[in-house]
Order: sequence, then structure tokens, then C-alpha cells
Amino acid sequence: MEFKVKFLKLTAGLPLTILNKKSATEMGLRTSDRISLETFSKPPKQISTIINLVDKIVSKDEVGISEEVKKRLNIKEGEKVEIAFFPPSKSLIFIKKKLNGKVLSRYEINEIIKDIANNSMSEPEIALFVSAMYERGMNMKEIIYLIEAIMKTGEILKLKGKYVVDKHSIGGIPGNRTTPIVVPICASAGLIFPKTSSRAITSAAGTADVIETIANVEFSMAELKKIIKKTGACMVWGGSLKIVPADNKIIKVEKILNIDPESQLIASIMSKKLAINSKYILIDIPYGKTAKLSKKRAEIIKKKFEYLGKYFHKNLKCILTDGSQPIGNGIGPSLELIDIIKVLDPAQQGPKDLEEKALYQAGILLEMTGKAKKGEGINKAREILNSGKAYEKFKEIIKAQKGNIKRIKLGNFTENIHSKKTGTVKEINNKLISAIARMAGCPVDKFAGVYLKKHIGEKVKKGEKVLLIYCESKHRLNETVAFVHSHNPFVIR
Repeated sequence: MEFKVKFLKLTAGLPLTILNKKSATEMGLRTSDRISLETFSKPPKQISTIINLVDKIVSKDEVGISEEVKKRLNIKEGEKVEIAFFPPSKSLIFIKKKLNGKVLSRYEINEIIKDIANNSMSEPEIALFVSAMYERGMNMKEIIYLIEAIMKTGEILKLKGKYVVDKHSIGGIPGNRTTPIVVPICASAGLIFPKTSSRAITSAAGTADVIETIANVEFSMAELKKIIKKTGACMVWGGSLKIVPADNKIIKVEKILNIDPESQLIASIMSKKLAINSKYILIDIPYGKTAKLSKKRAEIIKKKFEYLGKYFHKNLKCILTDGSQPIGNGIGPSLELIDIIKVLDPAQQGPKDLEEKALYQAGILLEMTGKAKKGEGINKAREILNSGKAYEKFKEIIKAQKGNIKRIKLGNFTENIHSKKTGTVKEINNKLISAIARMAGCPVDKFAGVYLKKHIGEKVKKGEKVLLIYCESKHRLNETVAFVHSHNPFVIR
């Protein structure tokens, strides 16, 4: 059937069309069904979209389209389009196959990822795929197919230079913000470090969330290349680039579900590293009682990454690190950034655990690339940090990303949490600390979060401050404090 296009001032995040209920009834369509729109231009342009049904807004012979559809079709208002019912994709059959515990072929995984990238799958359908990966897992062949399929959905960043490096942590440890320290140390030593990061999925902050408090993290590929050419590095949100767009759509759904399937986690990390053409890759795998992984599981994932490094001909190294407690003091975008600057600035004193972990990682990358002799990488990294070169490089990167380190501020409403007993801190629950920070407003509220005043092994007296909570509203602060009193993250004996 033919319909006239009506522009709607609507940005939905995905292609969306609106039909009059009477038109939809005649075509046998329901809300959330998928239809195809095809122009009468030569050559014709086609797009698959989800529909919403209304009584008004559009007349019986009109179709309302979102900004995303308008952009993709490059169409004028009033122009006519052909609308047809879009049958369920084969991808749903393949997803159900995975839900039933079967192994997917390269073709089947390609079809699923292609449909995700082309907006041919709705968020509930993507959620079904995420759930299938979470419940049933994937073998190594499937993970390789997934990596290749995700990578093929976007552009590849091609950089000149022998020493293109990257690092990634699988996450799960609050405050573990080593990247903004490692990047300027390595860039100061002459390494090329195009760091693209995700925003938080299940944590209180991702590297992109942290850097976004003082600088832009969304750039085009052309802009990114200029920043890297000027500074030797960048710290940006990968979702703004046209690399691995399918991965970004999957991550968006993972955030809603608050789950991070192992196979997708591995594929997400590796596809990004391959898409930016990293030659040297460091993977940080924290483990612990309340981390994402136990030590046994961490060792299994380490072997998977090492296998993939060899398969894709990359110089890849994995490190297993202590994830028994949060790293640093601040948990939340601004609070983590304050820790980072205190470590980078030679005139200030930052958290020693964060500093030592960052130096350890930077040292490994310096040794991997031959910028330091074996066993001397950490000393080289410390020398760069103590000299102030890394801090100057950090400020240079932030300036190139149109930022200013003076933008930092914190939530207006605060409250201290006091210990109910005297003793020694024996355990800190990472998951509860992250939950508290998220309840305080992280990562959406950049200035919210939790400041940790005690770590494992430290003595504490009854009534002594152990946490400081920052929020953007009094109501949220009251809710967060109530949550802490009923879910104590500290074990003190």
C-alpha cells in the first residue's frame, strides 16, 4: 500500500514509524510489528522499521516517520512510499535454536548480527539473543564467528605506526579506573593508544563516563584521527564511531537487562581491539569473591583470550589481578576522575592501590613493545609518572577532546556512613558498593557516587566514617542511605 510521508519531531534511537489504527487494521498489522518502507526513487531505498499505532497524529493515508527513518531514506515530506508487512527474520529461528542449547553456525551468527546492525531486530528480540548467550553460552568457534560478525558491521580504524597498543578490563571492580593513567604514560613513551571504551553496563562508571565529566567523548572517525595524530592517544566512547555498531546495540540491551554474557563480553572486547587495528593488547581479568569471576573462571577466560590472540595474530597478554575489593577511593564518574588526577599530578597524593595497578599495566605494555627491557617496564612507567610527563600528556589529550580538567564537581547532597562496630575490615562487597553508587545516581548523574574511606585490612572504630555518599537530590540520598543501612557492604571483625 502507498502512503504519504509525514515528518515527526521524534528521535527514538532506532527507526520508528507511526500508522493510523484504521490503516493498520486493513493491513493486518499490530503495534510493534515490523514493516518495510520503500521509496519510489531510482534506485529505490528501503528500510525495515517497527510500527506504533495511533488514532490521531497521522491520517489514514499517511505514515509518520522518526528522524532516523528520514535520515536513512533521505526523503521529502509528502513523498510517497510503499509499505509492506516484513515477515519475521530467520534470526529469530536461530536465536531459539541457541536457547535450546544448540551450536550456531557462522552463517546463523552472521545473520543475527547483520539484522541487529541493520535495525531489523527490535530490542526485545535482541534481549532474547542476549539471554540465549547468557543461559547457554558459546563455544570457541561460535565466539570467533561472533567477533568476526560484529567487526564486519562497522569501519576499521587504520593507523600508521608500529606501536599501536590497547588495554581492556573485563570489569566488575568498582573504582578500577586505570585506563586514564595508563594511556598518558604509554603515549608519553611514544606508543599510539587509540582507547575506545564503553559506558557502564553493570558498574557505576565506565572509562567513557569518567572522561565525559571533563571532555567530549563522542567524535567522528575523521576527528578521532586528528586527535590521535596530535596527541598519540585518545579516550573516547566507542559508540560514537562507526566501528562495531552491532556491539553498541547489544550493550544497550545488556544495560537494561543488567547482564553481561561471557561470550558477548569476550566478543565485544576482541572485536573492538581488531577494529582499531591494535598490535599489542593487554587484558586485565580481576577475580574475587564478589568480582565478576572466581579465580577458576578467570583462568578459563584467560586461556580463551590467549587462544583468540593467536588466532587473530595479535601480541596479546592477559593478567589475573586481585578483585577482592574496590580499587582507589572514588566510585562514580567524578569521584574516580579525582582519584586519577591525584595519581597523575606529582604535586598530589593519589590512592596507592590505583597507582600501583596502573604502573603495573603500563609497565607490561612498555615491555611488550620493547620500549622497556624485560623486568624494567614498571620502573620506566614510574619514572614517566613521577616526572609529570604523563599528567601533561593527559591534559593535552583532554584539551584535544575539547575538555578542561577544571570542570570537575561533586553532588550537592552528601551523607557519611559510620561503622556500627570496632574491628578490622575483613571484606568489602564489590557488588553492593556498585549497587550503592548506582542507587546514588551513577553513571547518569556524573557527580554522584561513593567515596570509600576504608579498605580491607584497615582498623575501624565504632562510629568512624567508612563511606561518604554523594547525590544530586535529597530524595535519592535518603533512599541510598536507607539501602546502605539494610545492605552493609563491609564485613568488620
